[in-house]
Amino acid sequence: MDNRIENSQQGEKANPILDRKQWTIFYLISAISTLVISLTVALQPLFLDEVIIIPYEEEGTINAHLQVVTQMFSLGLIFFLGLPWSQNRRIQSLFYGFLIAAFGALLIPISKNLELAIGISSLTFYYMMRILVSLGTDTVQMQLSTLGGDATLSQDRPILLPNMVTMMALGSTLLCAILMQIPNSVSSVPVIMLMPFLVAVAGALLVKQHLPVQPITDEEIPALPFSQAWELISNDPRMQLCFAAAFYVRADMLVISLFLSLWFVSFADVVGVSRAYAAGQAGMMLGYIGLVILVSMPLWRHYMETHSRISAIGASLSLAGLGFLLLGWLVVNPFDWPTLLIPLFLVGVGQAGCLIAPKILAAELSPKHVLGSVQGILFLVSGIGIVMLVQSGGYYFDAVGPKAPFIVIGASNLLVMLYAFWLIRSGLDESTEHKLTKRRKTNLKPLIFMFSLLPIIWLVGRVLIGGVTPGSSLGQMPVGFINRYLGDWAFNFLLLSLALRPIAEITRVKLLMQYSRMIGLYAFFYAALHVLTYFWLEWVFNITEILQDIGKRPFILLGVVAFLILIVLAITSTRQMVRKLGGKTWKSIHRSVYVMNILVALHFWLAATHENGEPYVYGILVLILLGYRWGQPKEKRRFHSTPLA
Repeated sequence: MDNRIENSQQGEKANPILDRKQWTIFYLISAISTLVISLTVALQPLFLDEVIIIPYEEEGTINAHLQVVTQMFSLGLIFFLGLPWSQNRRIQSLFYGFLIAAFGALLIPISKNLELAIGISSLTFYYMMRILVSLGTDTVQMQLSTLGGDATLSQDRPILLPNMVTMMALGSTLLCAILMQIPNSVSSVPVIMLMPFLVAVAGALLVKQHLPVQPITDEEIPALPFSQAWELISNDPRMQLCFAAAFYVRADMLVISLFLSLWFVSFADVVGVSRAYAAGQAGMMLGYIGLVILVSMPLWRHYMETHSRISAIGASLSLAGLGFLLLGWLVVNPFDWPTLLIPLFLVGVGQAGCLIAPKILAAELSPKHVLGSVQGILFLVSGIGIVMLVQSGGYYFDAVGPKAPFIVIGASNLLVMLYAFWLIRSGLDESTEHKLTKRRKTNLKPLIFMFSLLPIIWLVGRVLIGGVTPGSSLGQMPVGFINRYLGDWAFNFLLLSLALRPIAEITRVKLLMQYSRMIGLYAFFYAALHVLTYFWLEWVFNITEILQDIGKRPFILLGVVAFLILIVLAITSTRQMVRKLGGKTWKSIHRSVYVMNILVALHFWLAATHENGEPYVYGILVLILLGYRWGQPKEKRRFHSTPLA
């Protein structure tokens, strides 16, 4: 295997960056990187419950918000680490990524002790340290994926990349399961929380001592090949399927690790066991999934040798989706192993295919000089998936029950599976040599349309599952849940629309802007539902009571004013309105987007709970995005036909 890496074949220049021993270290580091974050996430419910002591009725929301907030911070920075840096900088980022994660993990156990000393709540401090852990581990995993592509030839990647993914799965499941048994024998939860710190330090030492520090080649690589990466994605439907699958794959593993642990811990009192014991049982189930993944990976590699990559992705998503749905429908007590094992087996088999098929396909289709950019975009997409799926899962955990997040993720997997089979039915499948049988340029709008509808589909699905009558087995959905859920998604789409311009300008992929209007209109759609829920479901259009409520909570007025501005922006977003109003007038109207976003941020800031740190994150993101726009030279502040340009 390693000898082939050092040979030049098919016109591709070999890059002997890693020798046999270093490849072994590389695989070990892959396992350690996922072990750090998996331990942190799996132990999180126990730490928040036993040390921080969060309210029981908000466990799902707070745990989910933690993951969402940390992921949003990582998205902005790690995306640009997909740039084609030299191997030297990639390896340096591995080392510093582990150090950042270790620093955050070291301070997490003393969150409660610092509450009085530094004047902020222990939960807020925990948020800050979790951001550091996620930022560090995301940096490591991003660079591992890209370095793995840089250090291999195209014919080696189907062997070496699955090996790396296998080790990542080993770290996030089996190794994590073994260490998760320690809470049963150690009574101090803060001491238990030091395990991620020790693992991260071990990773940093391995990188420092065993991986090369200097780049091996001086090969010139374009500084910003994002436009080439975007052209590759736009012209090949298989790449689009890779990105659709990536939207869910990382979220799937986080949903299992976070919500399965949270389910066990929250169910501990019901079955009469300690929360530490419950955390250990959750770890054993994660280990079971990991064992299934490891056993299944060779089968998926064989499947991909004889079948198309498209069908492999579709089949793996089908199995994982079915497993998640059965987990949500069949299992009542997570400690009842016989009913739990079959759904988790299907999840493990499906996840094995989901982990390796998209990664192999993306690496095979990406020229070496754009591989870093492709990996960066993949990370961005998967991060957005984590934000959407984990945030919704947390809401559902508290409002519906502990099984609801698994139903959400299962239905989402099956949705992408349908897209894979649609590609096959459309004739865009592969030949036996894994070449496209038909060439056709496809548009990303169908995928964006589908993903943007997911939040409302989940909301409607919750109503259909639980019913809307008081006699329903699950009871009525709280109006407050509906209102906040829709408002949060409106804000998410506003931020995404506002972020598209900086991303397009920095990456020089101007075609990204053609989707800004679409995403902006989805922000308007969810904002309209948010406002309608307040006036109709909450107050039944009773103007007197509405005015009294606004008097008690003035921040509502800020939201109403922001929505009125958004209506104007949405109405005037079409090309016909641009021509009718004239460019100068139209630009003046659409500059109000800045005022609107500030009003929305203030509305959210005053309405949200500050203990979980979420308002601070959203406020910082708004300031960064608006600061970027106003920091540009005046002649560069161009406005396009979008309600949120």
